[in-house]
Amino acid sequence: MLEEIIIEKDNNNDVENYVKFNLHKYNQDNCNYIKQNSSYAHNNKINGDFIIYDGKKIIGGALGIVMWAWYYLTDFYIDKKYRNLGIGKKVIEQVENFAKRNNALGVRIDSWNFQAPKFYQKLGYKIWGKFDDCPPGTTHYYMYKKF
Repeated sequence: MLEEIIIEKDNNNDVENYVKFNLHKYNQDNCNYIKQNSSYAHNNKINGDFIIYDGKKIIGGALGIVMWAWYYLTDFYIDKKYRNLGIGKKVIEQVENFAKRNNALGVRIDSWNFQAPKFYQKLGYKIWGKFDDCPPGTTHYYMYKKF
């Protein structure tokens, strides 16, 4: 039988590792793709980071990973004075080419309404979901482009 159940806030890495390991084991047991394409120790993430330079000065970057056969662009920033010069489109093209070389099915992106959802839509990305008021007064868009 169950004894007293205690739930508490904890920042212990052992707890995080326990949850991730066991959830991943469960996922492998219930999803053939995960069973065939990832180990317990590693979710087969492929680093897909890109840094943007003007000469030797960093002016931005795109951070992401290929995981579960998709490239997930987690962060993308270009210094304000370098925007609207076509650099963003070139970076997304690099991201997409990288994703294709790594056999990804496509690219997924999150973007708030005050960021660049229209930019991504011009490049062929579709909105598959949105979350209003997170944070309050904004809309969080979930977008993808399947190859």
